[in-house]
Amino acid sequence: MDGVTVAELQAYLKTYWGTVKVELCEGTYRPMPVKRVKIPKPGGGKRMLGIPTVMDRLLQQALLQVMNPMFDAHLDG
Repeated sequence: MDGVTVAELQAYLKTYWGTVKVELCEGTYRPMPVKRVKIPKPGGGKRMLGIPTVMDRLLQQALLQVMNPMFDAHLDG
């Protein structure tokens, strides 16, 4: 949606990380709309797939890596 590729992410972060960090800390960060594409289903037909921006995917993975051990600790008990 924003046109930033994985290869361009490092340069993008150098330019915009300060702004993104402030928005995250203040609770004002809003993810971009996801790109919707139709992909074929094995049995025929198509299903919708949502593809987030590279920045939003990076943030999703960062949150997962921090929060997953917290949830696992509670669920293992």
